[in-house]
This record gives sequence, structure tokens and C-alpha cells, in this order.
Amino acid sequence: MSINKTPLPPRSTIKPESFGWRTGVFRSRLWLGSWVGWALFSLIPLLSGWFLKLVFDALETNESVTWLLVGIGVTESFRWLVFALAVWVVVRWWVSATTLLRTNMLRAQTVSGGPHAAGLPSSPSEAISRFQQDVRDGVVWPDAWVDGTAAIAYGVGALAIMATIDRGAALVVLLPLALVTIIVRKMTPALYDARAADREATSEVTSFLGEAFSGMLAFRLAGREEAAITRLERHTAVRRKTAVRDTVLAQMIAGIASTTTDITIGLTLLVLVPPARDGTLTVGDVALFVAYAYELGDVPRFTARLISAREQAVVSYGRMGEMVAPDRIDDLFEHIEVTIEPRDEMRVREPDPHRVPLEQLRVEALTSTYGATEAGVHDVSFEVAAGTFTVITGGVGSGKTTLLRALIGLEPSSASISWNGESVEDLGAWFVPPNSAHLPQLPRLFSESLAENIALGRSKERLDVVLEQTTLTQDLAEMPNGRATTVGSRGLRLSGGQAQRVATARSLLTQPELLVVDDLSSALDVSTERQLWNHLSAEGSSTVIAVSHRQFVIDKADQVITMENGRIKSIDRR
Repeated sequence: MSINKTPLPPRSTIKPESFGWRTGVFRSRLWLGSWVGWALFSLIPLLSGWFLKLVFDALETNESVTWLLVGIGVTESFRWLVFALAVWVVVRWWVSATTLLRTNMLRAQTVSGGPHAAGLPSSPSEAISRFQQDVRDGVVWPDAWVDGTAAIAYGVGALAIMATIDRGAALVVLLPLALVTIIVRKMTPALYDARAADREATSEVTSFLGEAFSGMLAFRLAGREEAAITRLERHTAVRRKTAVRDTVLAQMIAGIASTTTDITIGLTLLVLVPPARDGTLTVGDVALFVAYAYELGDVPRFTARLISAREQAVVSYGRMGEMVAPDRIDDLFEHIEVTIEPRDEMRVREPDPHRVPLEQLRVEALTSTYGATEAGVHDVSFEVAAGTFTVITGGVGSGKTTLLRALIGLEPSSASISWNGESVEDLGAWFVPPNSAHLPQLPRLFSESLAENIALGRSKERLDVVLEQTTLTQDLAEMPNGRATTVGSRGLRLSGGQAQRVATARSLLTQPELLVVDDLSSALDVSTERQLWNHLSAEGSSTVIAVSHRQFVIDKADQVITMENGRIKSIDRR
């Protein structure tokens, strides 16, 4: 997985209608159930209003209204039963839709190589806001279709019935609806800009907080906690301005839409005064108009929600598009297996790629630099034979780690790399278990059991073997639950050396053809590291490329590559 930032997708590639549809039909039955449920909930008041008209007409003629009142009660009771069922269905659809987007973003970030691989657009903490706020806004858009179309269906039905009684009054009702739609439409560009600016400001705040918490010890030791607070205040000041602008615009649109209800009722009553005086309208007709006019107030509100949700979704789709591979924003909406409903089967991890036994690895003209700078490695070429031990050494900043990361596709590079004479085109997809395993300087552990941290979903068949190889067997006796002991977030409950050996055991579990090791000495004492290398040498099942400065490791090497200023200074073959 490359750590390069994925470029922001051009707005021309963001198709909100298409994206909203694909999100909605991910669980098509649930979405259809939501449409039917909300449409029925919105249309039932047409019947209630008609019953109300009949009640007042009956009162004018002194007829019994008992059964009409019962009809109103039954209708309204049924309506709220429909409401409860619709909520139950739509919540299930909502969870499925948000899970789809989050799963596809996470998949793009975790896949090794291939067309779906992507890099983080910024800090890990900032990415969380995309998984939360942007996913929410992306799903609000197709969800607004359900509410909006239900409200519009009610509006069409109500106006049709009202027109049969008084066309003039029905036409008057349309005026505020049209006015609200025009105003909201004119405000949407400003809403888009405000939402984009607020999301950017939020990203700055969350990124800084993530860095501050991870580097809290540095602030404490330097006695400069006020520096962190001052920087946070700067970010939050910008965030406050953008949030106020975004909220004011959104509330202004909602407020304009809401006041239409009162305006609609007032205009309706004014228009109905003359026909009511001359007797062409009954009291029941007036009651029907007032009842319908009140419900018609939802039409501009949901119309405004549709328009504003679209603009906000465009911003969120663009931000989520940065979490997937470049020019592949459609990957966000690819329908894949997720485990939500009781009938869903548990997702099974994809099998490892086919093992290709290593005979010879050839690296030619490998160059990898950072941005526009010349820092990195340049024109590096070497060969590694199967079963050999290659050590890369050199001073600080000579390019050792960059070389290893570029070799296995974790850094962008230009190079000709061949495995047994066959060119490797996608380094990230090829240099994964069982062909290759990478052991970084800083191990990445999770708050799971020690065994799960080693297996990461793979078979634990060789667990005892790798525990012995990495000298973890004796440590297990001192752990409360042995291999089932939870290691804590980032291996908090382990020593640095234990965490490094757990990561080493993980890399050895699949018996990789090529083991790439970035300086074990950073966390292991000399004795433990010597034991570890002796175990690996005794097994002799892997070809090893390792960064190291320790002499006893260099003495074991079949080939020593010395780096200086990003280039190979010398190659010592033994």
C-alpha cells in the first residue's frame, strides 16, 4: 500500500445522482421498503384530511359523526404503525449503506498493491472524520430522496384534491413552494463552498489533535504545553468561523422552508374568505384546505433538504474519493460482501497469492525520492540469490529504509525488478506473504491477543514454531493468559523487545520466500537479537535482506551493501 496522497477527484468526476443511486440500491429491498413506508406515511394524511372535511360537513347538517371520528382514529393509528415499521427498515438500510462506504475506504487503505490500493490523504486521525462525517453526508443524500419524494407525492395529491374544490386557492399554495425552491437553489453554491471550507478546517483540527496526542511526551519534556494549546487555538479559530458560516447557511435554508408553512396557511385562508362568504365553500372545505396546507409545509422543507443534501454530498464524495485509488472514485460504491443482516455470512479473508519459490531477485536502477526534493535513493542495482543473507548498512540518512520500502512497493519508485527473471510490475501486490514479508523498525500491534496479532486472520498451524523461533515461548509463561493475553493498543502491555519479536513472528508465520527486515537492533538487546538470527539461520527457509549496523549480523552476511547519500557506495560479496 502506497503512502502517497491520493489527489482530490475533480468535481466533474463526482456524479451525485449516480453515486446516490448506487448507495441506495446496495440493499435494494430495504431501500424499496423505506420508499414504500415513508410514501405511505406521508399519503395517509390525505385520507385523514378528507375525513375531517366530512366531519365538519356532517356537523353543519347535524348528522352523526361517530363513525367518521372512529375512521380518523383508525387512520392515524395505522399511520403511526407505518411510521414505526418505516423507521425500523430505514435504520437497517442506513447501517448497510454507511458500512458499504466505510468498508470500501478501509479496503483501499489496507490492500497491498493492485488497482484498488490507495494512500492516506493526510493524517490517520483526520481520516476518521471522513469515515464519520463524510460517510454520513454521503448517505443523507439518497436518504433525502425517500423523504423528498414522499413529501412531493403528498403535495401532488393534496393539490389535486384541493383543485377540485377551489383552483384559485390551490394555485396560491404553489407560490410559496416555488419561491422557496428558487431561493434555496440560488444559495446552494455558497452552501457548497461553506461545507468544503468547514470540512477542511475540521481536518486541520483533527490532524493536529492526533499529532499532539501521539507526541504528548515531547511537549511535557520540553515544558512547552502552551505551544500545543496556542496552535490548537489557531486551528479552532478558523474552524469556528467556517462552522458558523456553514451552520448559518444551513439553518437559513431550513428556516426559510419552515416559515412557508405559516405563509401557506395564511394565504390559503385569505383566498378562501370570499367563496366562504358567498357560500360556495363549506366549513368542511375550509377545514380540508387548512389541514392540507399544514402538511404541505413539509414539501418546501424536504425540497430544501434535497437541494442542500446534494451539495453537501458532492463535498463528501470528493473527500471520500481521496481515500480510494486515484481516478477510481467508483470504488467507493462497489457492491461487496458485508456482514449486517442475520442472513449474511461472515466475511472470509481473501487467500494469500500463489507462492512462487525465489531463485534470484534482481534490482536495477531503483530510484525513489520524496516530492520535489532529491532525498531518497538513486540508481540502486543489486542481485540476491535464493537462501542468501544480504545486509544493507550505512550512516543515518543514507537511504537504507527508503530502499527497503521502495523495493516492496511501500514507496513510489522507478526501477526494473525481476523475480526469477520475470519482471514484477506491481511491487505492492507481489511482495506480500507468502512471497515476501516485511518487518519494519516500529512494529504495528493491535489490542487483540498475542496469537491474533501474529496470525492476523491466517491459520495458526505454525504458531508454536514461530513462537520458538522468536524466543517468545519463555515470555508466555509470565503472561496471565499465555498466547491469549491481550497486548493492548499498539502493544502497550509488552516491552519494546517483546513487541518487536511478536512482529517478527508474524512475518515468519507464512515462511516467506523473501524476508525484508528493517533494523532489529532498534528494539532488541544484543543477546536477544543474536538468538533470533541464530534461529532464523538454523531454519534456513527464507532469503533475507536486512538493514543492520551490528557487526555480528554483518559477519553472518553473504553480501553487504553499504549506502551513502542515497546511492550504493560498495557491495561486498562473500
